[in-house]
Amino acid sequence: MKLCNALFALITLTIAPHALAQSAGEPIRAKDAEWMSYRDAYKSMLWFEKYGKAKNLIQLQLQIIPTDKSLPIDQLKLRILGKSTHLDLPLDSLGRTSLPLLKAAYDDNAELVLNQKEGQAAFRFRTSINLRADGIYELADLRAACEQTLAYQSYIEPSKFRDKRCVGVRFAFAKKDTSANVEFKYLTQSTTLALSENTGLWPDSPPQFKTSNVIFGAPGNVANYTQANLKIEKGQIHTRTSPVAIIALIE
Repeated sequence: MKLCNALFALITLTIAPHALAQSAGEPIRAKDAEWMSYRDAYKSMLWFEKYGKAKNLIQLQLQIIPTDKSLPIDQLKLRILGKSTHLDLPLDSLGRTSLPLLKAAYDDNAELVLNQKEGQAAFRFRTSINLRADGIYELADLRAACEQTLAYQSYIEPSKFRDKRCVGVRFAFAKKDTSANVEFKYLTQSTTLALSENTGLWPDSPPQFKTSNVIFGAPGNVANYTQANLKIEKGQIHTRTSPVAIIALIE
């Protein structure tokens, strides 16, 4: 009996450190929570940060896409959780956040944890065009922003974006924005561009936005007396209210 007790004590002492090590390394998140490796997200952001070509007109953000399209974004909570990191990340109305590059969280092998069960949401990195507080966009700047987007996407996924070109940009407004308006202005002339109701922003977005496509060189974007010259792209785009996002249209 004493021999059995001694063997049990020896086995317990042998496996205890291993058990403690496993406990220390276990994730802080709930076992069934939706999550993403912070290191993977960090690396994606680092690609953008270290990208050497022009990117002053665009931004890269992490977006949360709920499986249930009716789930309000304001019910989503995203956190960075690690041994020494606990940080809440604010989400905009599209479920996007600008991910901070935190070396401590990277070294901790932290996790991006969502307050949803596993399989109830997806993580996507989105490139979009920077918004202007005054709502006035030079058409030349919009084309440059589209070209910056295409150049970066080609850098990340060269095979997917080979032979692609910029054709325009898309302004998206909240469905409840009753004052949404997009105007093209050139010299003394002004043209209101069409708004489409109940449309998506990206191909996998729910149809819950008002959108207006500004097509480069299109007749609707130039003054009446210059419509014959589709290469003319001078002028400005004016928005009455702030869009939720502007994205490049690439074909």
